Amino acid sequence: MKNKRYIVVDLETTGNQANKADKIIQFSACIVEKGEIIDQFSTFLNPEKRIPPFIKELTGISDKDVKDAPLFEDVSSIIHALIDGGIFVAHNVSFDWTFLQKEMRDAGEAPLKMKLLDTVELARIMYPTVDSFKLQDLADEFGFSHDAPHRADSDARVTAELLLLFLEKLETLPLATIRKLTTLSQHLTGYLAELLFEIEMRKERELAALDAKWTEYRGIVIRQKSIQEAQYSRADNMYYPKSEEEKIALFQAVNETLTPRAGQFLMMDTIMASWRNEANVLIEAGTGIGKTLGYSLPAIYFAKEHQIPIVISTYTNLLQSQIFHKDIPLLTALTHFDVKAVVLKGRDHYINLFKFEQLLSEVDKTYDVVLTKMQLLVWLTETTTGDIGEVNLSSGGQLFWNRMKHTGWFLSPQKDPWLPYDFYLFNQKQAKAADLIIVNHALLLQDHFGGGKWLPDYEYAIIDEAHHFTDAARAQQSFVFSYRRMKFFMNRLGTLGKEAILKRLEMMFPEKHQLFDIEIAVLKLEEALEELFLLLAQKLLKANKNTTELLLVENVIDEKLDTALFFAGEKVLLLMKEVSSTLDDVLAYGKREADKFSEGESVFLEEVYSFVLDWKRAENQLSRMLYEKEEAMMLYIESDRNKALGSVRLRANIVQVNHTLQKDFFDAKKSVVLTSATLTVDDSFAYIRKELGLDEGIATEQIKSPFCYKENARILIPSDMLPVKGTPVEEYTSRLALYLSAIARETSGRMLVLFTAHEMLQKTYRKMSQDASIAEYRILAQGVSSGSPARLTKQFLAFDKAILLGTMSFWEGVDIPGDDLSCLVIVRLPFAPLEDSYTKAQIALRKKMGLNAFQTYSLPEAVLRFKQGFGRLIRRETDRGIVFVFDNRVDTTAFGKTFLHSIPEVPIIKGRELELLEEVKKFFE
Repeated sequence: MKNKRYIVVDLETTGNQANKADKIIQFSACIVEKGEIIDQFSTFLNPEKRIPPFIKELTGISDKDVKDAPLFEDVSSIIHALIDGGIFVAHNVSFDWTFLQKEMRDAGEAPLKMKLLDTVELARIMYPTVDSFKLQDLADEFGFSHDAPHRADSDARVTAELLLLFLEKLETLPLATIRKLTTLSQHLTGYLAELLFEIEMRKERELAALDAKWTEYRGIVIRQKSIQEAQYSRADNMYYPKSEEEKIALFQAVNETLTPRAGQFLMMDTIMASWRNEANVLIEAGTGIGKTLGYSLPAIYFAKEHQIPIVISTYTNLLQSQIFHKDIPLLTALTHFDVKAVVLKGRDHYINLFKFEQLLSEVDKTYDVVLTKMQLLVWLTETTTGDIGEVNLSSGGQLFWNRMKHTGWFLSPQKDPWLPYDFYLFNQKQAKAADLIIVNHALLLQDHFGGGKWLPDYEYAIIDEAHHFTDAARAQQSFVFSYRRMKFFMNRLGTLGKEAILKRLEMMFPEKHQLFDIEIAVLKLEEALEELFLLLAQKLLKANKNTTELLLVENVIDEKLDTALFFAGEKVLLLMKEVSSTLDDVLAYGKREADKFSEGESVFLEEVYSFVLDWKRAENQLSRMLYEKEEAMMLYIESDRNKALGSVRLRANIVQVNHTLQKDFFDAKKSVVLTSATLTVDDSFAYIRKELGLDEGIATEQIKSPFCYKENARILIPSDMLPVKGTPVEEYTSRLALYLSAIARETSGRMLVLFTAHEMLQKTYRKMSQDASIAEYRILAQGVSSGSPARLTKQFLAFDKAILLGTMSFWEGVDIPGDDLSCLVIVRLPFAPLEDSYTKAQIALRKKMGLNAFQTYSLPEAVLRFKQGFGRLIRRETDRGIVFVFDNRVDTTAFGKTFLHSIPEVPIIKGRELELLEEVKKFFE
């Protein structure tokens, strides 16, 4: 394989339409032979037209760069001779190949004879768990230098380095995996199938022994795994360190840069006391307390002492991963315990290996299906969890996943030959043997309210990021009934004449004439769905041509759907019930006949059972939308901007969960610790306590940040900024952009600007981008610059002079310590927009209860968000920085003081632009 000649090409062009007037402006090719990059050829090319502004901004290539460059036809023969006959490699190969072929034809060159290999495709298969397959993100992931992204020479070099990495990994895969990859690759275009076949043949000749880390079963290679039982013997000799001296001694014994903090010790003791007293407690742990260690240390001592599991719940999968990979090893080092911790997900996060095995043998040439099968074969050689959340699937892959996700067993588990290797059972056993079970809020709530039993029995829990717990509870009990999902269901069900579930059931059970009834019901259901969703789309169109959301019912307890919608919905529901009840009858018959089935037929019945569960879930959701009268629930329509029927959704949001949480969750546990950096409003826990449904007498502890904000921070409030209210957006953003540019020049960038609306962010970004005075600064904007918030943060850190503009997802969870962030700008106080349907429903509910909606909902929610935003600036003890608050309501209104009283005590300076810029200069001197 390594004696092949790979030509790794990257092009920069004036646009993305090769068949129109777009031209190549830079060409680069790396020659790879014998596992090394042996040469690189690069040249600018004159396109004989102006380079569009977008391309200039993206690539940094100007008209001046290409003015004296050769035309393509001047170098076409050189390029042809250099690359012809090799294997053409590119990142998204069809783009570069199409452009190059077109330019070669126009230059009168003979057609290139080359096989194609796509590094995007290879990356997806070989590294299925990376977050992004974009070239720059892959370079970051694997530590390759990529100094000039979107320049052909730099891009080609990185692509060549990635190719070598992928080829090297291919060589390490076991023979059985390569065999299956080779078979699947026959359905792909390009050189990959030939490459895999060559590796397979060589490995067949070598017949190397399978590495001990793997096991091969029924032709599939999976990673070895074993249950680790919790050990309690060490706990007999070690007790929780009660005194400050004992805790300091514990810290000093570890070679970690751990700073003993009185606040962290107070948190530990408060938690231990609440568990011993079997009481709930709310703890606000200010930034820098060391919150995770503050709760995990008492947790492991209590778990070992009482030989019970303790559940730690946090808001996101990312935070789960951080606790497991960063904090658990530290806990082990501190205590010398054999800490057994497990990250647990819901059952349908795990792969069902029996289903996957059968799907591998199905011939489906759909690209996303083939690619997903290949990704999963490689992933199975690496994963010890079987959690699909580890894999970066395409949208088509996510749909295909529905056919192999774990839903338990319809037939006897003993009919599953993969039972000894089942990931769901393995993770359940791990959880039962664990000291600490790490979950997210969604699973914790699903375990209680979802009708399933996912977690082992437990009586003690820690809720981290507790300010999100009510949101997670509402989300868990809220749902969407969509046209697209129903069409997906019906396509999977099919008809008796179409190769899908119904057709296969007829082949298995020719005597079950009820299948004809399902076919008729499905045809009627298609018409009924069209009728229902057309009515919804028409309502949306009548309301406002530009709106993508319309509130239908503010609260189902007080209002009803209009008659036409109700009857259209009821018609759909009755037909859905007819389908599910008939499928239940067929499945029940199949269960009685289970001993007669082949493995393929058994796994197909399991797939049908899984399908029926999903169908009934949608059925139940529609039923609740039509008939719910017990819970405060709002209904609204959503769609995309085009109002296409496939985008129309009916959404139900639960408005209030506090009574449910108190009765069904908090009262059912011996002790629940709820903690976050943002739980109080104006030093009071009243708002969060009511939102969570906790008793007035609950213990609370507010632990202030140990950081010296008086010395290390300033809040600056411009007195000469235009008022937010009443000023047209265009005028406001013009003034804001100039002000931000002036600040950036004083702070050398290093600035995060928080917005509450995308429109204002985008207008400000455009105006700042045109400001010549900050031309040397890299301006990144969420929703404008490409990449996720995490990716934009990485880019921000990579530049010396950078300005990052972000909206709501940047108000929390972004960690930019040290000198990389010196200035935080809050453009507007983060009140939820009044036109938001959910906000409307919350306000209406409080008015109905005779409460002041602003004081009891809008203000405390905005204050908690403001605290999260403020917390982005000072992340470490040595951090210093300034906060600009452009919304003068923070200083001119009574409610504005609540925002300032809710954050640490910081010197506040109000003044005109020149005065504040002078303050900035003095502060950083």
